[in-house]
Amino acid sequence: MKRSVFMGYAALEYAVQLEGAFKADWTTLIRHRHKQPWPRPGGCHFYAAVPVARAGGAPALITWIGDDAMGTLYRTCCGEEGIGVQGVISIPGATPLCFLIYQPDGSCGCLFDFGMSGRVAITPEQERLIAAADLVCITVGPAAASMRALELIHPEATVAWITKNDPASFIPPLREMLARRAQFIFCNARERAWVDEVTGERPADQVIIQTGGAEAVQVHRSGSVTHLAVNALRMHDTTGAGDTLAGGALAAILHGETDIVRAVREGIDAAYELLSERRDA
Repeated sequence: MKRSVFMGYAALEYAVQLEGAFKADWTTLIRHRHKQPWPRPGGCHFYAAVPVARAGGAPALITWIGDDAMGTLYRTCCGEEGIGVQGVISIPGATPLCFLIYQPDGSCGCLFDFGMSGRVAITPEQERLIAAADLVCITVGPAAASMRALELIHPEATVAWITKNDPASFIPPLREMLARRAQFIFCNARERAWVDEVTGERPADQVIIQTGGAEAVQVHRSGSVTHLAVNALRMHDTTGAGDTLAGGALAAILHGETDIVRAVREGIDAAYELLSERRDA
């Protein structure tokens, strides 16, 4: 079985949809909150790892949590999904928390408590997992740790980059390294600039998968673009859908799919499954 590693910041998420606009000195009712579980495990790497685990891929996370009850909950949630936790390192302090505030117009504000994340460093166990992996997926996380991971990855391993508009996590030197090394880059329309502005020699077989919410997914490869339609759902809480799409595509690749279009279609199906489960909760 091929070994995969997904790396990034961990967080437990509290997602709510408001009845009206949030404003100071005012009580705003919550129309809906995600209930199963509350809070729910999050982080880009977690969302991407879930489809791989559900396909029997036994992915491992490289991340950091606090030594508190929230950290124990996060580790338990990973285990319930079949995600390996040998690279989930506990550090004295609080586990990161993320509050996702969805307003009636569909806009979302994110409040993030980094907890102990400012003190992270790659451990020897994490280094061994990265060096032995057949696929390493780097998501939003501590820049120094991501750069160290790129130094450890086996030359024949596959590298995927799920980008975000986060200048602290994706500093220019890291983006340069990722652009030169990643075979697969996942981004949305707003994040595409992070990819296009990076200079340097890129792999000839590099594929860029660009999402657009309810719009078609674009697969860019060898100077051509393929558009894949999505079955859009009307809902507010779409957190993690793009990361899940990436994970679904990577799960297909890990299982031997060589046609990137077919792999991305499986990713689209995985994202649809996530949102369908959330709508029914």
